[in-house]
Amino acid sequence: MSFYERMAALVDRQLAAKGEDGAIRRTEVSGGGPSDPDGGTETTTDHACRVAVFPVDQKDVDGTLIKSGDWRALIATGGLQVVPTTTDLLVCSIGVLTIVDPGEFKPAGAVTHYRMLVRKA
Repeated sequence: MSFYERMAALVDRQLAAKGEDGAIRRTEVSGGGPSDPDGGTETTTDHACRVAVFPVDQKDVDGTLIKSGDWRALIATGGLQVVPTTTDLLVCSIGVLTIVDPGEFKPAGAVTHYRMLVRKA
């Protein structure tokens, strides 16, 4: 096991112990296109994850990317079935949050966890 695999396992263990159950909510559209004026069928799926959510430190607020009231979310990679994107939502104890920055933490090419910037929708 490499150093980064051990780091990912450590993050997973810490979030399993201290985090909460959450979900990455993904909505996908199938069908649609020029021949389908209704736009296709929307399917929403919640992908389970372990998450810890913290308010953004006021010193980090810049008013453009990071706004007052934003949150940081740490997401474990263990068991996560999707790679979060800005089109997904994070569902956790404080509500349904928009993912502003998925924050993939990826030293040496190995994703150890996600350190997201999220905002109330």
